[in-house]
Amino acid sequence: TAFSPSFQPSKSATVALRTRRAAPLRAVALPSDATKADERGPLEAQDAWIANVDLDAFGRDVKALGKRLEKAQGEDDVNHIKKICLWSNTCAAVGLATMWMQPNPISVFALSLWTLSRWTTIAHHTNHGGYNNADKTRYFNSKGFAIGFKARVTQWFDWMLPEAWNVEHNNLHHYRLSEADDPDLVERNLGIIRNAPLPKIFKYVAVGFLMCTWKWFYYAPNTYKELKIQQMRRAGKTFTEEDGVDEAFTMKAFLDGTARKRNWFSFPEFFGKVVGPYLIGHFLLLPLPMLALSSAGVLPAAAFKNSVISLLLADVVTNIHAFIVIATNHAGKDLYTFSHGCAPNSGTFYMRQVASSANFRTGGDLNDFMHGWLNYQVEHHMWPQLSALSYQRSQPEVKALCEKHGIPYTQESVWIRLKKTVDIMTGDATQRPYPPAYELQKDLMVWNSNKADSVAARKTVEEINSNILGDAKFKEASESVTA
Repeated sequence: TAFSPSFQPSKSATVALRTRRAAPLRAVALPSDATKADERGPLEAQDAWIANVDLDAFGRDVKALGKRLEKAQGEDDVNHIKKICLWSNTCAAVGLATMWMQPNPISVFALSLWTLSRWTTIAHHTNHGGYNNADKTRYFNSKGFAIGFKARVTQWFDWMLPEAWNVEHNNLHHYRLSEADDPDLVERNLGIIRNAPLPKIFKYVAVGFLMCTWKWFYYAPNTYKELKIQQMRRAGKTFTEEDGVDEAFTMKAFLDGTARKRNWFSFPEFFGKVVGPYLIGHFLLLPLPMLALSSAGVLPAAAFKNSVISLLLADVVTNIHAFIVIATNHAGKDLYTFSHGCAPNSGTFYMRQVASSANFRTGGDLNDFMHGWLNYQVEHHMWPQLSALSYQRSQPEVKALCEKHGIPYTQESVWIRLKKTVDIMTGDATQRPYPPAYELQKDLMVWNSNKADSVAARKTVEEINSNILGDAKFKEASESVTA
């Protein structure tokens, strides 16, 4: 997952309910299979591995490992996520118990880690279905986790509406990684900054602002827009290019007239259902007891003010922390972009998850907790339905598989990846286009088609997230797609 600001069109929408094909990132002819490298054109040195990789063999090995990992999941995985919940709750306890003091790094960072871990580790893996089979209590189950007001407040309370984020992230980003329809393609989404004729310092300032605000500025309104479009499609509404369904919808839209023009939803609706509950609940109601305690003389008079300031500072810190471990997952001049869609769980699909993802330092719960468990990006994109513990277990084997098949496995410090990501954002570097002539044609597909393979693929990637549609609506929605 990566950041996408308001300035450029986003391709975010639910997989099942799009009705037209997006323009490809690069204009190329649909490739045909070739048997010899020289028939497909020369490769640059960095791309030489592409000519020799056996994608079918790689796919078989990855599928076999994934099945073994999924079969092995059970009580240990559930106990592990419960431990992470304990750590997250401990951060909450420390932050909440001390936020009345003069704003300080311990309180702010504890509150920040609480918010980050609820999203990136607990909600993220649960909403992908990582514990659907292992957790017999069904608490950690994608069909209902954080859905509804009470569950949202108690399980994952953040700027984004959980079911809206699921639509944008779980389906489209994961199964169209680094394609034209990937809503999180940094190189495209930051085009206005990359191409702006500005001194470099101003580009860095723009990136810095986005880093501090991206959850409420971009994610909250744009994911809600995708949920609304999905609901409209299910109700039978059709859209044309003029409707701007592919445009990113951010807080800026409420200021420049875009919101009125598009009419996806009003600001009162957005505030009431998405950001308002979090803004009021997290920044006003949560510190309210400090006001009562200070009025009673138990705490200093500034306790409430200090608490609000600490919560606001923690929000900035958690935005930055999340940006560092999320925006960097699929950006860098050493990672690939693709011109065509591919079938889920094909050899090409698995190769792309490796060639377009970067891992950070892995191993050890504390290290992984601080990385938001996003340091296993290769493994997570191969099998999004696995648990956090399974990614720890699988990482050495996945790396060995990639070495065996000659596919570059990128793993570097998150700080190195941050520098490479900022280089992409400011235009100092460009990601590598995967040579279309070397694509395995039988693995390619057009997502937005009524062909049997496309319909089956959409159902495959959406089944885990059927709570978004409602179980009774899932089959109906999947079969209602038009070309």
